[in-house]
Amino acid sequence: MLAVVADYIITTGLKKTDIRKYSTWNDIYKGGLDADLLVLGSSQAWCGYNTFILDSVLNLNSYNLGFDGHPLDYQIIRYNTYRRFSSKPKAILINTVFLGTLGVTADEQYEREQFFPYITDDTLISSVADVKKITWFDRNLPLYRYFGYREDFENGISSFFGKTQFFYGGMHKGFNSKNDKWNQGSVLPKDTLITISIADKSEAVCMLDSFTRESCQEGIKVVFVKSPIYYPLRAKFYNIGQVDSIYESISQKYGIPILDYSHSTITMDSSYFVNPTHLNTKGAEAFTFKLCHDLDSIGIQSKHTEKYTL
Repeated sequence: MLAVVADYIITTGLKKTDIRKYSTWNDIYKGGLDADLLVLGSSQAWCGYNTFILDSVLNLNSYNLGFDGHPLDYQIIRYNTYRRFSSKPKAILINTVFLGTLGVTADEQYEREQFFPYITDDTLISSVADVKKITWFDRNLPLYRYFGYREDFENGISSFFGKTQFFYGGMHKGFNSKNDKWNQGSVLPKDTLITISIADKSEAVCMLDSFTRESCQEGIKVVFVKSPIYYPLRAKFYNIGQVDSIYESISQKYGIPILDYSHSTITMDSSYFVNPTHLNTKGAEAFTFKLCHDLDSIGIQSKHTEKYTL
């Protein structure tokens, strides 16, 4: 009985938090988001595509479905869950960068707890259970799944009893900018070039092709976007062109525009980044304003574009 009560308190609390790993799922399950424009991608999406700017400049309702640390297969799982509770968008931006997008599995342990509050949603849980090691005991024994996740345990209780803010600055329609100190990471100082493996990406390519085709058939405008990455990092990779050719092939096949910011002026200035792959607040603003201008040029209407041309 105590386990049932505790499970209810923690789960209900987590469904109200603004913590990044729960916030977007919470918004999705509330329903009624009905976004005109959706952003799909991983961490580069959720901290790089500013929904404040997208809404105000393009005069539409956007939502950022960016899924931290999870490649295309999980991005599509999140999108499909969104579609069960909200209407289809008019346009989808897919962040098609050479790092991460074309993966088909996420680290089994990474933030598996984000699915715990929605453990009774068989459609969602069955699609992630194998990789995330969500067992029969997790699904059927009250409180069992929260063991080992003390911080989430405590946050759920705090939220249930009235705490409202957990994540710095809160999430806004799936977006939250990073404004941490610049960290160049471990790759930049190395002299060796890195080769991106594309031999194991056939499943992900088929997945992206199918998703693009089905979206186009529904009348949804799909746009591939290569968001900025710090250029000195890009120079460390040997065969980016091979990866880019995959996106270009699908783009040509379905008439999908590609907006490429991989060589923009933003990429040459570390003051726009918290690390070589993620924009900071300043970078997200500059990138999103430029993106809005270019989206307007391909037919997604803007009411103020001329003011924000960079």
